[in-house]
Amino acid sequence: MKSGKQRRAEIMEKRRARIPVKESFDIYAMPTPAGAVMADREILKHNNTYSLLPLFYVDYAFNCRDCGCAQIWTGKQQKWWYEIMQGNINSVAVRCRSCRKTEQQRKKLAREIHLSGLAAKYEH
Repeated sequence: MKSGKQRRAEIMEKRRARIPVKESFDIYAMPTPAGAVMADREILKHNNTYSLLPLFYVDYAFNCRDCGCAQIWTGKQQKWWYEIMQGNINSVAVRCRSCRKTEQQRKKLAREIHLSGLAAKYEH
């Protein structure tokens, strides 16, 4: 039966043996999928995240939250959202274009009603 000190020494040896394997693994050397749009990691630095930033964008299939129709959020659209519009890297598409426009109109109307109510409140 081995002592705790001997067992800890064995564990540490095994860990030291694994370290070179981890250092030799390069995530950036992995092949990119066909049809992927490459990400510009310098532009994505506005994201304050502990996770790795994406190397590329691939098409993302989803069902619309409101109408339930199947949609695809293309890699090109993702690149525009994350890099040009500087959207949060953890956000994903949830509505189709027509439902998104309807939701924007609903929010605009609600905002106008709210602001008109505030204006009327402070007139008195």
